[in-house]
Amino acid sequence: MTTIPNPPRLRAPVNVDPLLPRPLASPNPANTRLVCVVSPNFNGPKDVQQLLHDLRALDLGTRSGGGALLELQAIVVDNASATPIADAVDVPDDLHVEFLRLTTNTGGAGGYSAGMARAIKRGRETGRMPEFVWLLDSDARPEPAALLALVKAMDAYPNYIVMGSAIANPDTGVVFEIGGFLDHFCGEWHPRWGEENPPPKRTVPVGYVAACSCMTRAEAIEKVGLFPDVFLKADDVEWSCRVAREMGGKVGATCDSVVTHPQWKFGETLPRYYIARNGFGAIDAMRLGARVRFFRALRELPRALAQVVIGRPDLAECHIRGLEDAAARKYWGPGAKDELVIDKFLPFEKLGEVLAPHIEQITDRRVWMHGRIRLGEQSARELAHQLEALGLDAPPIARGPFIMERERFFTGLRGGLWRLLRGPSHSIAVIPVRGRPNAWARGRIQIEVMPQGFVLRKFHRRTILRQIVSFGRRGLKAAVRIGLQHTGRTTAERLPTVDNYAYEVESIRTFEPARS
Repeated sequence: MTTIPNPPRLRAPVNVDPLLPRPLASPNPANTRLVCVVSPNFNGPKDVQQLLHDLRALDLGTRSGGGALLELQAIVVDNASATPIADAVDVPDDLHVEFLRLTTNTGGAGGYSAGMARAIKRGRETGRMPEFVWLLDSDARPEPAALLALVKAMDAYPNYIVMGSAIANPDTGVVFEIGGFLDHFCGEWHPRWGEENPPPKRTVPVGYVAACSCMTRAEAIEKVGLFPDVFLKADDVEWSCRVAREMGGKVGATCDSVVTHPQWKFGETLPRYYIARNGFGAIDAMRLGARVRFFRALRELPRALAQVVIGRPDLAECHIRGLEDAAARKYWGPGAKDELVIDKFLPFEKLGEVLAPHIEQITDRRVWMHGRIRLGEQSARELAHQLEALGLDAPPIARGPFIMERERFFTGLRGGLWRLLRGPSHSIAVIPVRGRPNAWARGRIQIEVMPQGFVLRKFHRRTILRQIVSFGRRGLKAAVRIGLQHTGRTTAERLPTVDNYAYEVESIRTFEPARS
C-alpha cells in the first residue's frame, strides 16, 4: 500500500497555498482535454505492456455533459531495441498508441526529446495541440488517480509550468521523492520532500521533478526546448531549472498523484559516470557560476577514492572519467559508456566456488557483516547458505526489500583510516558497494554485495595507496578545469528545440482505438 506523507507531521511550514477545490472542467464543454503521454523504452517490452495496462486503468474524469474529460494519446519511443517494441506488445483496442522507433539508442534524454518533439509536430500537423505532455518512464506504475491529480494541480496553479508526482518505492510503498531541489552552494540535487520529510501541503513548489512522472504545459516545450542530449541522468533536473527560469513560472509536485518507480541504488555502475559528467547543466541553467561548478566537481573526489579503498577502481574510474569528460566539454550522447570496463556482479550461487580457493589461507573463520546491507529474501538466504557451507561464522543478514539508506560520510572515518594504514580487522568482510568509511579495510577478503549479486576483492594496501594518488591527481585536475569554466556550454548548446532536434526515425506505427 502506497504511503502518502502526512502534512501535520511537518515542523516548518512552506509558503504555498493549499490545492484549490476547483472542479476540473474543459474550456469547451463539447471537447475533451488532450493529454499526450511520452515514454521511452529500450529492450523492455514487458514494461511497455504493463504501462499500456496501467494507462487503460487511469481515471480520465467525466464531463458535465457525459463522457471522459481527458483524452489520452501515448507515444512510445523505441530506442532501437533488438526486437521492435511494437511487435512485442499487444495494444489494447481502446488506446491510441504511436510507436516511434529510432535507429540508435539515444538514452532516456534522447528518447524523451524525440517523443516531445513528435507530440508537438503531430499537434501542428493535425491542428490539435495537446494541452499537456506527460513524461512517464515505462517502468513507472501510475495509480489510477495519478493523471487526473496532475491535471487538477495544474488547473489549481496556473503559474506552475511543470508538475511532478509523488514517487514511491514499488517494494515498500514508501514515498521517497516529492520533487527535488538544487543546492546553490555545492551544486548537487536531492529529493525535496518524502516520507521522512513530508510536505506541508498536498501541492508544493520544488526546484525540479523527476522525469519518471512529470507533466508540462505544451507551450513550455515549444518555447524552452527539449531535454539536453546527455543520454542519462540529470536531464530532468537541468530541464526543470531552465523551464522555470526562462518562462518565469514554477515547478511543483503533488502528493495526490502517486507513481511507483524503482529507487536508484548506490551500487549501480554507469549512472556514476553520467551523474559526474552531467552534474553541471543545472548549475549553468541557474547561473550559479564557477565557484559552484568547482565545489560540485570536488564532491566526486571522495566518492571515487572511497571506491578505491574498498577495491573498486573500476567504479572510481566512472567518477573520474565523468569529471574529465565534463572538463573537456564532452557532455553529449553516451560518452565513455562503451570504454568503461566494469566488473560484473556474480550470482550468490557462485560465491562458494569463487571463495573456496582462498579458504585455506584464512585462520579466523568469523565474518564481519556490514550493518547496512539490505538484501531480498532469496539473496539473503543464498548468501547465508554459501557462507555456512564454507564453514564460516557469519552474523544474521538483514532481509527484506532493498532500501537506500543515508549515513554521514565522516562517520567512522577515523577507524577507516586507521585500518587502511594498519591493516584489515578481519579475514573476511561482507560490505555494500557504497564505500563508506566504516567499510574500509574491514577484511583481507571483501565480498561486496548488492541484491543482484557480489564482487570479491582482496585487500592490497600498496596498490590501494598508489591508486589513491593517481585518481586523486586526475580528479583534482579535472575539478580545477571545470571551476575555471564560468559556464560549460554555449547558448546554442544548451537545449535542442522541436525544430532543430535531429533524430533518425526508422518507423512510426500508430494504433487507433477501435470505434464502436
